[in-house]
Amino acid sequence: MMSSHPTAGGTDPHAGMQGMQQSVAPSSRTDFGAQCGIENTSVQNAVRLTRSAAGQWSTVSADKRAEPTDSGVARVWREHTWMVDIHEAPGAGMTVTKMHTGQMCFSPQGRILRMMDRYMDMPGCNCMRYTALSFDEASGRVVRREQRFLDVNTGAEIAAPESAKEFPSIWEFRTLEQLPFYSLVKK
Repeated sequence: MMSSHPTAGGTDPHAGMQGMQQSVAPSSRTDFGAQCGIENTSVQNAVRLTRSAAGQWSTVSADKRAEPTDSGVARVWREHTWMVDIHEAPGAGMTVTKMHTGQMCFSPQGRILRMMDRYMDMPGCNCMRYTALSFDEASGRVVRREQRFLDVNTGAEIAAPESAKEFPSIWEFRTLEQLPFYSLVKK
């Protein structure tokens, strides 16, 4: 990460962020969580959410599961910092041909620090757009942005395809309060 603050344990809002990968690359939940300062990234430790086809977010529990027609799912972890993992399938219901996902790390004060955004479009280009953003916590400005396109079959980097003009914007949440399901996870 760009922070010049030394790691000072639990009192540093950037704790765990200094080792954040600088390049655009796939990131596992465990790796991203560790870099965000989340020690326990187990699914059981997250608040699990689903978005209905009508656009309503609700929590998922043992007695309430996601429906096949749901168009989005999210998980939220909170320890010292917050980590959000969100998946959206544009159109009706979850699909494997188009998928928009994001991993976001928020400071204890609820301001975004880091985001990994991925959009996969199998029918349009058989490719994936990877975008990594790092933010200045005080101003919210993007201080580092990397983006590339990859062939889904080979993993090779490719030029931006013509269909990229039709891709959705990267996630624009800059504070926790902007998340559409914030009221379900704030405590």
